[in-house]
Amino acid sequence: LPPLTLTESLLFRLIGAGFVLLTFTLLTGALFVGDLFGQHLIHKTVLSIIAWLVFGALLFGRWRYGWRGRRAVNLTLVGMGVLLLAFFGTKAVLELILHRTA
Repeated sequence: LPPLTLTESLLFRLIGAGFVLLTFTLLTGALFVGDLFGQHLIHKTVLSIIAWLVFGALLFGRWRYGWRGRRAVNLTLVGMGVLLLAFFGTKAVLELILHRTA
């Protein structure tokens, strides 16, 4: 297995690349979405922005304060969980919370 420091640096490089791509996605999505409320995209947008903030805080904390270990792993898992909910949670939000059929 590779050394843990190499794995950690690779993790943060991947999170940094994903943060750049998520930023680009949010910016281009804001340009091309016609009606955010009419297309039932508000919950995806809000959850994606929350994930963007979590990953941004993680990267800033790593850069400024040297966050490692448990704190970095927990923030990574929280960010991934929010992104998964944004991606797969459309049906749950529409049917369970808003009581609409897709």
